[in-house]
Amino acid sequence: MTEHELKEVLDLIEKKAVEAQLRDDACARSTMYGLGTYFPFISDEVVAATLSLIGGAGISSGSCGAYTSGLLAVGLKYNPLIEEEIAEEGLEKKDIAMGKIMTFRDAFIKEFGTTMCPEIHKIIFGRSFNLMDDQERDDFLSIPDHAEKCSAVVAKAARMAAEILLKDA
Repeated sequence: MTEHELKEVLDLIEKKAVEAQLRDDACARSTMYGLGTYFPFISDEVVAATLSLIGGAGISSGSCGAYTSGLLAVGLKYNPLIEEEIAEEGLEKKDIAMGKIMTFRDAFIKEFGTTMCPEIHKIIFGRSFNLMDDQERDDFLSIPDHAEKCSAVVAKAARMAAEILLKDA
């Protein structure tokens, strides 16, 4: 794949992820949806399952949904099946997978300084929100441009994960 083709693919994945975030306001699912528009190993069922990860994983103000979906996408491609891991060649596959996962983690932390949803909120909104508290969740959802600001995180997470997934494609 040429540099130009790579850029086109990355731009398309990012565009689809952002469109989904602006439409649905579901960071984790939007990230995985963008990735799933290009990578055939990401099924519609996987995209649907990531809805559980929004709002810091189960609306619990934990790990960023865009981050966790990026990790899952990398894991879908590289993590060995349990049967493979038991076999000797699976250990090598697991080591490769862990390297890819840490590469994604490190890139995300370099970009945002954290993997935690409330800390990312502080960066982009000036304060954190406890999404398990009804009032704070309502305050967050009432910010006029919250979906747009979160879409920047979705865009970067989808692009970072796609870069790793395409590296040896």
